[in-house]
Amino acid sequence: MTNKIWGGALLLLAGAALFVSVMFVAGCADPPKPAPLPECDDDLDCPEGKRCEGGRCVVKIQAARPECTSDADCPDNKICVNGKCQFECTVDSDCGPNHKCVNNRCVRGCEVQTVHFDFDEYYLTAEAQAILRANVACIKEKGVVKVTIEGHCDERGSIEYNLSLGQKRAQSVRNFLVDLGIDRKNVKIISYGEERPLDPASTEDAWAKNRRGETVLP
Repeated sequence: MTNKIWGGALLLLAGAALFVSVMFVAGCADPPKPAPLPECDDDLDCPEGKRCEGGRCVVKIQAARPECTSDADCPDNKICVNGKCQFECTVDSDCGPNHKCVNNRCVRGCEVQTVHFDFDEYYLTAEAQAILRANVACIKEKGVVKVTIEGHCDERGSIEYNLSLGQKRAQSVRNFLVDLGIDRKNVKIISYGEERPLDPASTEDAWAKNRRGETVLP
């Protein structure tokens, strides 16, 4: 009987010791680690060359510097387009109307001009002759072969008279072009008399505009 009592006491003591051991071990376990503090709150907390992103300092990604900001920054006659140097053109078709590609830049091509006449006259004034010289240079530059000269008049006078006067004006222009080297057989002339006014008004200014000789290229 005594042995049973002592055996039960020993078991109780062993259980108590085990309980105390478990509690001791549990009490000595490492406490949970606190969340790490952020490395930064803003870019000022980071060293040079880094920025603050999500509480951490990360390397800044530098935007690529533009190759140019104006045409003056570009070599080889290039132009600045969206920060890059490039040729404006390589062929004439890269340019707009009446422009051509010269040294990789679009330049305005020549244009023929209209000459005007005094009232009831078909002789060429000094100003008209200067314009026609420039027209001949333009015709040769463009490599044009066929040319049409139109003679026009203001509304004063009969239809028949103005058709005749327009013809004489066209002939005067053609003769001047031929004298400057244009082949006569390649120059067509036509008179429209008063039928195609530039300005339909019945004023001196309108009449002066309508007394003209037009050089038309194909």
